[in-house]
Amino acid sequence: MVVNSVIYSRMFGVSLELITMVAGGLTGFIFRYLAERAKERAELYKMAIGYKEAEVKSADAAAKRVPIEAGKWVRRLIVCSCLFGVILAPFILSVLGMSTIVQVEETGSEFLFGLFGGGTTVSFVELKGYLLVPEVRQTLTALVGFYFGNATAARK
Repeated sequence: MVVNSVIYSRMFGVSLELITMVAGGLTGFIFRYLAERAKERAELYKMAIGYKEAEVKSADAAAKRVPIEAGKWVRRLIVCSCLFGVILAPFILSVLGMSTIVQVEETGSEFLFGLFGGGTTVSFVELKGYLLVPEVRQTLTALVGFYFGNATAARK
């Protein structure tokens, strides 16, 4: 529509200039908001890098205080202890005829829906030989798996 040599265009009763102004303002707000969020993320990233650098410096200082060889000897001692507990100790104790005393906790029978009975008694039982608990075997299998995995990764 042309009125007094000026072109007016209306959409939903609102002039095109007003729609353009609102859209420009909204677009400016969105871009400014995204820019501020990007600045915040950049600052967080810089802080994370600073924390990581501090961790690296701390780890380097710790490595200088305790040499890597000390850790190797500790691991070797743990492996030797587990091997002794699984292989040598049962053999030595059976040859020497030594026994192991184990604490056994027994629960009595319950009746009338658990209202009566069911107490526990503790007794000690002598076993001829060596008691090989499952935790020692599990530790040994975990260590063997760790060392085989470590050796496999080192070859690649």
